[in-house]
Amino acid sequence: MPIQLDSASSVEEFGRKVSNIRREWFPDYPLFPWCRGQERSEWPLVPKLYRGTGDLHTEYEIREEFCTRAPALSDYTKPSDDRVLSKWEWYFVMQHYGAPTRLLDWTEAPLVSLYFAVRSNRGNFPAAVWMVDAWWLNRTVIHKDEVIPPADSGTLPADRKRVAAWLPDRFKKGVRLPRLPCAVYPTHTMRRISAQRSCFTIHGSAHDGFDELRHGRKRARLVKIEIPAWEVKQVRNSLESYGVDETAIFPDLEALGRAVTLTWNSESKSEARDRPDDNVYTRLGRSKLHGIGIFAIRRIRSGTRLFKGDDDGIIWVDTTCTSGLSQEVKRLYADFAIFKGKRYGCPVSFNRLTPAWYINDSRTNPNVRCDKNYEFFALRDIKRGEELTVDYSQYNDPTPVPIK
Repeated sequence: MPIQLDSASSVEEFGRKVSNIRREWFPDYPLFPWCRGQERSEWPLVPKLYRGTGDLHTEYEIREEFCTRAPALSDYTKPSDDRVLSKWEWYFVMQHYGAPTRLLDWTEAPLVSLYFAVRSNRGNFPAAVWMVDAWWLNRTVIHKDEVIPPADSGTLPADRKRVAAWLPDRFKKGVRLPRLPCAVYPTHTMRRISAQRSCFTIHGSAHDGFDELRHGRKRARLVKIEIPAWEVKQVRNSLESYGVDETAIFPDLEALGRAVTLTWNSESKSEARDRPDDNVYTRLGRSKLHGIGIFAIRRIRSGTRLFKGDDDGIIWVDTTCTSGLSQEVKRLYADFAIFKGKRYGCPVSFNRLTPAWYINDSRTNPNVRCDKNYEFFALRDIKRGEELTVDYSQYNDPTPVPIK
């Protein structure tokens, strides 16, 4: 079955659509869909462990190290406590502190999921909120129309046994995980779990478990609501005006610091008002010096910092990295890399070449200088239409390392 895809351009529209889905799925019960916000709509529902090359043995090693070292660093267990966290509780703690697990975070608070979807999205791409009926999921996978907290001391042994296979004891031999994900409730060992109304699905052996669940099921209760890229900023602002912000989601002093910075930082405010053409002085053009160059599109005063907003930075790689590459690929390093010793200073990706990488060399009459931080400044007033040039020897080795 294809994804049930919808869209929402405002907090209010999102709320209406969530309410409609809730009435459809739970007409007779006071239950809520589980929601998960994702910064990019295109991202699949895959947990962190499975986004790389992680497998069950890798997870055993991670769990072993985390559970060995964490007690001395946390308030969850103290030397005076008789209680020891269960393996499920430690697993939930691992997830909330960024360790790779097979868990996916969900919430019963739709606006919390919407905040996570737009929180770090700068409007370059659509965000999304996924919604799942956790009771449908467990009915399908474990044949029980129920979601249990496996770490809760009051959970019946028979119920705990239903989900035990998803979190086997570490390094237990002959273990085979169930294939599909199931839904579980956490115990509230941390304030942020309570604040976010957290709940989890735990993947089995199938990395694309949710895709498998949709396949061949006409009435799969899995929906994605997409937030258009051009509405992301407005949705984020609306959420913050409703009190859904960093301190509401992460109730601690670190989050409070982030929240007041976002509210009162004058630089953040001014950048939020910038247009894409603000502080843009140049564009690409055909050069009489060499191929493509950079030309002024407005008057540039002496001392002006050029290429503001080009903050991708530089990565340094050994010159031997070009060994075995085709001549055309090697030319990328010859044309665009900085040469220092036995290293190339390159853009993060040659797919992301910004105007600064196209500035041509002039040893005789440059109108731009480069400082030690690889920032470019106008040496004199530059007229509109004039090509910008720099003395490469300011930041390149005198004799560039040849590409062989």
